[in-house]
Amino acid sequence: MGYYWTYYALTFFMAYAVQRPWVCGVAVALFLLRPYLPDPVALLANLSRIGALRKQVSVNPANVPARRDLGRAYLALRRPRKALVYLDEARARDPRNQDIAFLRGQAYLLAGDDKGALAAFGEAVGVDPEKGEPFSSVRKGASGFSRYGEAYLGAATALERLKRYDQAEEALGMCASFNSSLIEPLVRLSRVRRARGDQAGARDALRAARKTFGDLPGFMRRRQLGWVVRAYLG
Repeated sequence: MGYYWTYYALTFFMAYAVQRPWVCGVAVALFLLRPYLPDPVALLANLSRIGALRKQVSVNPANVPARRDLGRAYLALRRPRKALVYLDEARARDPRNQDIAFLRGQAYLLAGDDKGALAAFGEAVGVDPEKGEPFSSVRKGASGFSRYGEAYLGAATALERLKRYDQAEEALGMCASFNSSLIEPLVRLSRVRRARGDQAGARDALRAARKTFGDLPGFMRRRQLGWVVRAYLG
C-alpha cells in the first residue's frame, strides 16, 4: 500500500475535525512547532538513557564516551546548552576528538551561536576559519571520522548566517563532494551564489541538483522531495 495510507488517514482526520475543530487546531500547531520540538521517539529513547549515562559520568570522571553520548542525547531532546556542558567536558579530556567537535558544532548551531558553531565544525574537519584557512581541505591522517559531509554542511549554515558567502560556497562544495547523493548542498549553493551576485553559477547549481535527483533511486528521492521542489522553483 506504500504511502497511500496517508490519503485514508487524512480523510478520517478531516471527518473527525468537523466535529472536533479544536483537534484540528492542535494538530496544525504541532505541525508548525515541529522544528522546535524533539522527535517523540528520540524523546522516549533518550530519556531512558540519560539517567544511566549520568551515573556513569559521576562514577568515572574520565569517561569521555559517556559524556559524548550524554551530549548527543541532550541534542536529540533539543537542549543544546545542556549538551554543551557534557561535550565541553569531553573535549577538555580528548581535545582532538572529531566526533566531539562535530557534536559541539551542532549544539552551538541549535543554540544560535554561529561563531561557536563555525569554530567547532572547523575543528572537526581540521580548518581554522578565523585564520582564513579555506574550507576546501580535510585534516591529514584522520581516521575513524565519517561525518565530514555533515560537518561541512553545518559550517556552511553558520557561514551563511554570518554572511561569509565565499567560505560558505567552499564548505558547500566540500559537502557535495563527500555526499554526492544529496541535493541540499547544491540547492543551498545556488542560494549562496545568488547572494554573491553569481546568477549563472546559481543556475548551474540548480541544474546539477535536478540532475542528481533524477539519477537517484526511489527511496532516496522520497527523502529529498522538499529540496527538489526548491531546485525547480529556483
